[in-house]
Amino acid sequence: MAKGPRKHMKRLSAPRHWRIKRKVHPFTIRPNPGAHPLHESLPLGVVVRDMLNLTTTLTETRRVITQGHVKVDGRTRKDYKFPVGLMDVIEIPETKTRLRVVPDSQHLIQLVKITKKEQALKPCKITGKNTVAKGHIQLHLHDGRTILLPVKDPKAKPKETYRPGDMLLIKLPDQTIQNHVPLKEGITAVITGGDHTGFVGKLTKIDPENQLGTLQGSGDKTILTAIRYVFPLGEDEPLISIPEAG
Repeated sequence: MAKGPRKHMKRLSAPRHWRIKRKVHPFTIRPNPGAHPLHESLPLGVVVRDMLNLTTTLTETRRVITQGHVKVDGRTRKDYKFPVGLMDVIEIPETKTRLRVVPDSQHLIQLVKITKKEQALKPCKITGKNTVAKGHIQLHLHDGRTILLPVKDPKAKPKETYRPGDMLLIKLPDQTIQNHVPLKEGITAVITGGDHTGFVGKLTKIDPENQLGTLQGSGDKTILTAIRYVFPLGEDEPLISIPEAG
């Protein structure tokens, strides 16, 4: 008989970027399926209990979350297993806590404090693009979102304004586009995967044939990485608060 999805996770087998004590208890919280994959996300309960230290037990953690005290990307989340991933904004109104999930060179992802103005903005990387009914364009973003771009004349050739790999700065929670940073040479970007995760620098060269990108950080440090790991942040300076690991 076929088995269903696993509902439990042992602490020793949890992803390395989960900052939890490995040998205190045998099990930890396993995130539910969502927009972010398991190896690139954190369950909301782990964020509240183990990273922010707002609670000490799973019972307290579930109570805080199910009572609606925690928001993710401007929406109240009551599932303590909800997966939180790259560039998500976590808000706890009672404590005026505002955090963003960003890449980190040591733990893959980390939480950084942001301002009230910045909490309404979220950078999203375009991962796909297709044409839907009536010729409208649909953009697929890295966090599972989709944005529909209406087309007045389906027979006319649409302009290539947005392409996979570009970054859209959207306003939460209505998803209106505030800014657009194309994936091109000269922009500021961050590496989101591989051995150099968290490195921030200028994208000095793109090799389309081999799908590679070269980033130059502070101190003339240069990193060569897969272009799929390059996340644009801004034309000259990052449009969000992010620690410069490069």
